[in-house]
Amino acid sequence: MLLVPPALPRTLRIGAADVPYELIRSPKRRRTIAFAIEGREGLVVRAPMKASFKSIEEVAQKFSRWITRRLAELKDVAPPRPMIAGGSVPVLGEEVRLRVLTATVRRARCVRVEDGLEIRVPEHVPSDDYSGAIHAAVQSWYRAFAAEEFQRRAGEWAERLGVTYTRLLVTNPKARWGSCDAADVIRVSWRVVMAPPALVDYVLAHELCHVTHKNHSRRFWAKLAKVMPDWPARRDDLRRLGPGLSL
Repeated sequence: MLLVPPALPRTLRIGAADVPYELIRSPKRRRTIAFAIEGREGLVVRAPMKASFKSIEEVAQKFSRWITRRLAELKDVAPPRPMIAGGSVPVLGEEVRLRVLTATVRRARCVRVEDGLEIRVPEHVPSDDYSGAIHAAVQSWYRAFAAEEFQRRAGEWAERLGVTYTRLLVTNPKARWGSCDAADVIRVSWRVVMAPPALVDYVLAHELCHVTHKNHSRRFWAKLAKVMPDWPARRDDLRRLGPGLSL
């Protein structure tokens, strides 16, 4: 069998540093090249299928100050949370304790209890898979809880904005908090439910404004400002806290 060495990560020269990045090409992108600092992954670049690496590097220089500042903020993010008994995870901005126990269940399951989240792990799960089973169970609980919380809050904000959306889906995107497509289907990352309520509302109201305005025009921001005058502060808080909203 021929063994192929893994490809080295690509880097961008930003100032005096070589910054590794993940490149995601999309046939839906025709011209724009976008940069994002997401989770603990670091720099993510989205580009059209035919965009050259040279063009990506040229655009990166225009955003070099922003990239440098956001990467500096990422260094202050706490390391991944250990999925162990006595640990904690954020739910709507509040730290919630984890209780882990072995139980006669078919698969790991996470449920809400008065003093936090209780993760019940099957007896047959080997020690090597124990942490993964806990992680999967907690994420599954987050997604179910987010579905209920987002639906309730989105209904309230849709009424205030005077819009009607088609569906709301809880997703697990790589590099964005939410989206609204041409069919007015709203998609929101389950990680948003980790954030304080004010930031959850910002993401939902933002995407609901796209039902009326599909771009970030002045009319879009004016519509958002009408129901949420402090949206710039909420956006900045989300940018600051965003990298830590992860398991």
